[in-house]
Amino acid sequence: MRRATLYLIVLTMSVGCQQPVTRLNAPPHGTTECPSRMQDMYVSMQDNGLLADMSISDVHFVPQRTMLNSLGEERLARLAGLLEAYGGTIRLSTNETDDKLRVGRMAAVREFLCAVGIDTTAEVLTLDSPAGRGMPASEAILIKAHEATYRPKKSDGAPGASPPSK
Repeated sequence: MRRATLYLIVLTMSVGCQQPVTRLNAPPHGTTECPSRMQDMYVSMQDNGLLADMSISDVHFVPQRTMLNSLGEERLARLAGLLEAYGGTIRLSTNETDDKLRVGRMAAVREFLCAVGIDTTAEVLTLDSPAGRGMPASEAILIKAHEATYRPKKSDGAPGASPPSK
């Protein structure tokens, strides 16, 4: 019993006296006291991804509202810096069908950009899909032609493949 108690005390003291670990990312809404040496590399990688995509979507707004949420504000703040440095157009990708909500969200984005010093008289915002590669036209035509019933063939030996007929 004494040995177990002593072991527990030593373990608690050794764990409690360690230095904080470094972080590759910053905690939400701020910076960390122990940044990783690789953090700068990831910032430039994220910027490259944002430059390729340049979009915001419904997830960046409070549901059923025109107001940006904190994720949207952070993304737009970074996109504004990229717009200032490289130019471009931000795409608002939305599944909302309510025109009033879409127009309100576009206005909220314009107001945010204007507040951080981006000239919104130019075409800096458009209602469009993200700039990803998307689906090749041949696949889309095939799926459309088969009324979304297209199922790729399963190769022999693939997980879930039917056993070969004898």
